[in-house]
Amino acid sequence: MEVFLVPFSGSIDTGIILVLFHGESQEGDKLSHRRIDMARIGIITCSNCTQESNCASVVCLGDMRKRNGFFERYPKEEPLDLIGIINCAGCPTLAVPEKILKKVRAVVEFKLDALHFSYCMTALCPFLSKYEKVIRAEYPRLEIVLGTHKPLDKTEFQKGVKEILYPTVSAQQAMTDLIKGTLRLPGDSSE
Repeated sequence: MEVFLVPFSGSIDTGIILVLFHGESQEGDKLSHRRIDMARIGIITCSNCTQESNCASVVCLGDMRKRNGFFERYPKEEPLDLIGIINCAGCPTLAVPEKILKKVRAVVEFKLDALHFSYCMTALCPFLSKYEKVIRAEYPRLEIVLGTHKPLDKTEFQKGVKEILYPTVSAQQAMTDLIKGTLRLPGDSSE
């Protein structure tokens, strides 16, 4: 049996696809179809991690494709539509956590079902609870998921990000080094 996924209505913001099954059905039909509603998600990442440490969200996207980590909530047999990846608005100061809303609006306006805060946001952001609160107030129907990929040891992750952002061992390290396990840290025996 061959399966074809085709747009149901031709609109980029419907969240619906038509699945065509080519082959014999129990009723003897040569071609059958069914409608599947896709989960439409967005991911918000830490701007320090994406811009300062050159993280390309590879692990977040890999776990999304494999339905690992915080993407296990979505059935593997159903399509998952990534509407967009945005980064946070940077430090909002204590006065303006609503600054995040202009970033979130960029994906929510495309009928988003869920917004995943990346692991780096959950492990590093001192404004996380304020961001979550203002997003929930502005978009009460939007599901907020606090995570993307399987969590790493939070303390080790924070230590690694600190070394990337303020190097003491080597000036040329990036998020890729942390992900691959090749990041050099102060006190490592490899010094």
